[in-house]
Amino acid sequence: MKKIIAYCGLICSECPVYIATQTGNEELKEQLARDYSTDTCKFEKIDMTCTGCHSINGVNEKMCVDCPMRKCGMEKKVSHCAECNDYPCQYIEEYVPIESDNRKVLEELAKQSRESDCR
Repeated sequence: MKKIIAYCGLICSECPVYIATQTGNEELKEQLARDYSTDTCKFEKIDMTCTGCHSINGVNEKMCVDCPMRKCGMEKKVSHCAECNDYPCQYIEEYVPIESDNRKVLEELAKQSRESDCR
């Protein structure tokens, strides 16, 4: 599967919800709904459908459709937030902690971008 990176640095192609959608694994969707549910937020199998945040249709309604990083990235027409001239912005600072895997992905992508700009 091709590596797909969300605006926030999440590797969509490694996300269990994305994988369950791509493979049509309904049992995995049921399990993920149980695993992701909390006392304050209940998920159903139908909620475990996602075609990646770069998609117009099929974006996870409960988790991603209103994501401010997604909206901003789409408006700025970047592949991920590390491509943005404003990186790291208030959204990244607020939602993507420095020690998170997503932030590490974005930092590496930003570093690669800076290195290619110097050539």
